[in-house]
Amino acid sequence: MSAARAVITGMGAITPLGSTINDLWAALLAGQTAAREWDDLAEQGFRITTACRIPGFTSQPRGRLMAVTAAQDAVYHAGLSLRGRVGVYVGTTMGESLAFERAAEGQPFALDEAAASAYPQALQQALGIDGPAYAYGTACAAGNYAIGAAAEAVRMGRVDAAIAGGVDAFSRIAMAGFSRSRAMTPEYCRPFDAERRGMQLGEGAGFVVIESEDAAKKRGASVYAAVSTLGLSCDAHHATAPRPDGSGMAAAMTHALRQAGRATDDIGFICAHGTGTRASDAAEALAIRSVFPHQPPVSGIKGALGHSLGAATAIEAVITALALHHRILPPTANHQQPDPDMQIDVVTEARESRDLRWALNCGYAFGGLNSALLMEAA
Repeated sequence: MSAARAVITGMGAITPLGSTINDLWAALLAGQTAAREWDDLAEQGFRITTACRIPGFTSQPRGRLMAVTAAQDAVYHAGLSLRGRVGVYVGTTMGESLAFERAAEGQPFALDEAAASAYPQALQQALGIDGPAYAYGTACAAGNYAIGAAAEAVRMGRVDAAIAGGVDAFSRIAMAGFSRSRAMTPEYCRPFDAERRGMQLGEGAGFVVIESEDAAKKRGASVYAAVSTLGLSCDAHHATAPRPDGSGMAAAMTHALRQAGRATDDIGFICAHGTGTRASDAAEALAIRSVFPHQPPVSGIKGALGHSLGAATAIEAVITALALHHRILPPTANHQQPDPDMQIDVVTEARESRDLRWALNCGYAFGGLNSALLMEAA
């Protein structure tokens, strides 16, 4: 029996550019950026992108609130009745980091309220479901891991539907770590720009509802895109730096294509990792050029949203699905000066792509964890 096609029928996102996918999409196409100065370090010029200014996000723990809100929105838009075997798949880097920060201040601490597993448990409780639940702590590639695993479970019939995505709330622990490593920009994040100076920390949540295409058609559901294959690789090179030649990233892209039986020139869009750091962007550009001689258009979303760690690839999967659905490519916010060493087609203004069918959503993480999620237009 052939595997079922896994399709996205609902999406939800909480981001610094809005609490709905319509707000997010409109702001992205307009080239907006959500960067703002962080009060604690304003005098040093630090900026972050945060969702905390959205009404209702003043209470804690914000991570669980963002995850539940985004997942509920995805289920609502899918029009899905949560009966049968509904799986939950969540990626995160920090878990509920506020609990760890409070523990450092000497406050009571319960690991089960802070670990990554707290997120799928919170979603199960909020949605009233009791199917399989998984958490993926694969750092900045975690959203891709979760969505890829959920699609595979749907294709193989292990679940009837899946709710999958990623979440990370703003973390002072992460802020301190990236600042100490000199990875943070003192101005704006500029993916693939010649004058890029580093990353910008963000936060958010992105979730999708995945079900089989047959089930979606049977109940008359709208379909945004299909989730095809997840390509993975590991650099085994350095704890925090990518392999400079981009070969590990290229291996993940190639693996995704081979699993699906697609040619390199099938790819019409790449939603890139694009952190805005010198080393990562350079390696990613090399990887793209080595795999795709036809130079497909590339967008770096972190210029608009910052880097939301484990939520990043989940939010970017939502954006990739919207690009496939609308046949429009979102621009790379803050990209001003092309880097002559890159030689890739960076999208700088919203661009129509009427023939767009296949896209890759790429994310790479500390430890050399490389991911490329292949997605198809519905």
